[in-house]
Amino acid sequence: MNNKKKIAFLHRYGLEGWICCGGHAVPSMVDQLSASAEVHFIGPETTEQRNDILRGKLTMHLLPWEFDRSNSGHKWSKTLRFYCALPRIGRRCKKLGIDFIYWEETLPLGTRILQLFYGPNVGVMVMDFFARIYTEKKPWLHGLRNLVEWLDCQSWKKLPAVYTHVRVAKDFLIERGVPADRIHVVPNPCDHTIFHPVDDATRAATRKKLGFTNADIVLSHHGILHPNKGNDWILHRIAELKEELPNLKYLLIGNGSEMAPLQKLASTLRIADRIVFTGWLPSEKEMNEALASADVGLVMRIGQETDHFHMTDTLNHEMACRKPILAVRLKGIAEIIQDGENGFLFSPAHPAEFREALLRLATQPDTREKFGEKALRCSHEVSDLKVFARHVVDPIKTIVFET
Repeated sequence: MNNKKKIAFLHRYGLEGWICCGGHAVPSMVDQLSASAEVHFIGPETTEQRNDILRGKLTMHLLPWEFDRSNSGHKWSKTLRFYCALPRIGRRCKKLGIDFIYWEETLPLGTRILQLFYGPNVGVMVMDFFARIYTEKKPWLHGLRNLVEWLDCQSWKKLPAVYTHVRVAKDFLIERGVPADRIHVVPNPCDHTIFHPVDDATRAATRKKLGFTNADIVLSHHGILHPNKGNDWILHRIAELKEELPNLKYLLIGNGSEMAPLQKLASTLRIADRIVFTGWLPSEKEMNEALASADVGLVMRIGQETDHFHMTDTLNHEMACRKPILAVRLKGIAEIIQDGENGFLFSPAHPAEFREALLRLATQPDTREKFGEKALRCSHEVSDLKVFARHVVDPIKTIVFET
């Protein structure tokens, strides 16, 4: 008879989709748990390449749909479908005798639904506050948003484990009554076999493929294109630098609701020839080659309150590719990037600060090289996969096996 404890992972993107969007430590987490527990995964099928070795270590419970991260419509339609499935997921986990659910997302009210239909033994990674992100410019919805955030905080207070990527997010939760001893800070993990520097030949071939010359200064950014990323602000700054930096190009990797408005804005500002919109690239290998072939890694958010609660995967991947970092001055990012040491920080409220930092990086190759080397070392220090996995798994083991 199998008396092993049962631990479930949950994600709306599917297993491989989760791994590709920041869950690089999932295989290490499974390895660290599977020796003493039965590990389950619950989520939809994914269009990402299947990891059959990892799936062989899990009991898979596939939801009856497929999630395609490159399809911007799925972010809404399949997320809504996931919401509708949460009560059934909770009841199913309870029936299966699942002892703990780990959910590396922060969907509004999602934790509360799981608690209602499954029970209290849930651990969540508190990251994105989507209710705040999507209502920032809709003041008539702020009352509803505040209620949702209050309800989420009430739910998190009752959890045995809450995770954040940066200390400032932990402080925010403590102020709202979440017990400090239940909050675990674990910086974003990075698989350095996937994201890493490339050799000169690969760099040259990738730049040629993307339409860049060796003389171009390429600023890169990647991620879902939604309003709080502030790419419209970046396009305006690039337009202002047309004369001072005629060889400045912007490599924007990703897709989302802002793609069409950004393309239109680039045309209006007469900089369409300086912006390369790749959409979602077909593989992480191609993403790595694109990022590693740029000259400066950009990390941008508009500066909403909850933007401070991130290290961001963009920063993680750019650092791993040995890029000098030009990052928005947010508290979580400032825990990793020290201004003038391993990158430059700027405020969205002060465009001149951004322009000055970019001009320095564009015209000082020695500074780019120095910052890039320091960023790479920092990436290996703070984002090791096994360390991340241990910091997530150890609290779960304590809860499941010792309480």
